[in-house]
Amino acid sequence: MTTTKTSPQAKRSELPNKQRLTTPRVLRTGMCVTWGASVLLLIATISGVQKQRYAIKTVGEDSVPSIILAQRLKDSLAGMDANAVNELLVKPGQNPRAIQDYEERREVFAERIIAAAKNITYSEELQPIQKMQLAQGEYIAKIQQARDFNERGDANGMLVAYRQAAAIMDNTLLPAADKLDAVNSTELEHTYNQQRFATAQALFFVIISSLLLLSVLVGLQLFLNHRMRRILNPMLLAATAIAIIFLGYTINAFFWASYQLKVAKEDAFTSLHAIRQARALGYGINADQNRYLLDAADATKYQQAFLDKAAKIVNIPAAQTFETVAAASAQGLKVEGLTGYMALELNNITFPGEREAAVQSLSTYARYLMIDKQIRQLQQSGRHQEAIALSTGYNLGQSDWAFSEFKQANQNTFNLNQKAFDKAIAQGFIEVNGFEITTPIVVVFICVLTLFGLLPRLKEYERS
Repeated sequence: MTTTKTSPQAKRSELPNKQRLTTPRVLRTGMCVTWGASVLLLIATISGVQKQRYAIKTVGEDSVPSIILAQRLKDSLAGMDANAVNELLVKPGQNPRAIQDYEERREVFAERIIAAAKNITYSEELQPIQKMQLAQGEYIAKIQQARDFNERGDANGMLVAYRQAAAIMDNTLLPAADKLDAVNSTELEHTYNQQRFATAQALFFVIISSLLLLSVLVGLQLFLNHRMRRILNPMLLAATAIAIIFLGYTINAFFWASYQLKVAKEDAFTSLHAIRQARALGYGINADQNRYLLDAADATKYQQAFLDKAAKIVNIPAAQTFETVAAASAQGLKVEGLTGYMALELNNITFPGEREAAVQSLSTYARYLMIDKQIRQLQQSGRHQEAIALSTGYNLGQSDWAFSEFKQANQNTFNLNQKAFDKAIAQGFIEVNGFEITTPIVVVFICVLTLFGLLPRLKEYERS
């Protein structure tokens, strides 16, 4: 029996024929790659959507509400103090409005501190909330002592008790509110900056996986056209169209969700924070104005505190006046050298009606400062009781009336931005809503269409 041996050269010549990619193998490989790219698209899309939704939630539901709440706690505390001094400046019972407003601010603080405790998102929030809760009780006790001394006609005892209350307010309560603000502001900036990078990264992976999928689908069409003389495969064409439409839809959703987040954070919240800071400082200068009249020994200190806080609210350049700044701002012109929280708001006008509200807030604040100058002039000329009457009065042309006008204008500006913020956050959620349902459906459709598009071609080879 003769054995025929195949030489190594012959084996090597047969190897390419065995390993050559046949049409069925190409089609099966293309189908598997299509399914794999579809899964990558599914993972990239859902991961990106979840990151986007987390960023919107952090800004819209966690950080910003806590920051605004911290500022509201701060103006509740400063408002309590301003009204407490208002009450102590006169004989017991002579300023019932101040007593009423004090109690209102106290009740509002109690409601807000509970809300803050319920909305704790970060562990660092707990300590300032606890500090405010405990210190407020100490402050209220000292104010009550000052009231008792005032009823007995003991001016010195009243002053000593109030100074202790003021120290608690200035050194513990207000700094704790600022700390709560800072904790959430830090987290907000961190999350927002991370989100911008994460969104770009997620969109990059969505585009890459989509392009891979489209490349395979188009490649299969070209291969069928070349190898089998098929002009178009309807199923593959449908899968390609779905992939293109989904890619466009996803890019559009990511873009608009990011845009809405920018509107909420950079346009609305920047103004919201500045407006609330100005309001809280407004309560602070109102308290300093009354302290200036109550405590003659520390009048210079309180006057300087008033001026420092007033400059933080808005600082008019030397060559300008409130009137010229208001006129320029009303025309949309930027005033060089204008600083403070009101300046920040005036330079961040975005929404319809916001400019008019911001200019009105500036004008009412200017009127309040004008009355404060009159109070100091009366005090310095020895007309103490007239200064007190002007400082504690709620009638037209008096200080507390002017402060109420400022608060209302400030609130109007705040409401405009709050409405825009809420709308942007709600729209941001809408943009990324439903992807966890639609994406798997799209991927399944693409995979099924690819299968049914290639299966008849594979069967043709099986029959042959």
